[in-house]
Amino acid sequence: MKKILKATLTSFAVASLAVAALLRAEDVVDVNKEFFPGNTKPIPVSLSGFSGEAASVIQFDLCVQGFSFTTPEAAQYLITGSNAGRVEGRLTDRFNKSQLLAKAYTGGTLRAQAHALADDIVLAVTQKKGIGQTKIALKVDTGENSEIYIADFDGHNPQAVTRDDTIVAAPAWVPGRMALCYT
Repeated sequence: MKKILKATLTSFAVASLAVAALLRAEDVVDVNKEFFPGNTKPIPVSLSGFSGEAASVIQFDLCVQGFSFTTPEAAQYLITGSNAGRVEGRLTDRFNKSQLLAKAYTGGTLRAQAHALADDIVLAVTQKKGIGQTKIALKVDTGENSEIYIADFDGHNPQAVTRDDTIVAAPAWVPGRMALCYT
């Protein structure tokens, strides 16, 4: 009886391992597969006239929201403008020759103005609100203790919002309100 039970348990264990291996095989993620936000092809745009920080901010904001940068001849949308003193931008659909956006941004930093332009471009092209002006909350270790900071969504302009001089964790925005909670 012991031999039968041992053989049955051994067979069950081998079968269980085989089933587990098959199940794990289904969870394999192909990291070589091209991925774009929303699983759609990137929107080809051309960017000209911007320099320095403004150009970097606009490129980053648009890239993470599903846009790709190419030559004016290969782009569907042409983004032109300048950042001499203030950010000015124009968005044109190259195929139907229509201007979708023409706006100048003042007030705040050059970086904030560039984020605002990128958000307006996203809205004009996709009809969805951009994330360039979004803020994130994060924990920063300060030796044995930690504090909560808020920053632009790209990690720039971090500002401490706590000075608890203790261990803090899990910052989260309260849904539907401009409030932050943490432990």
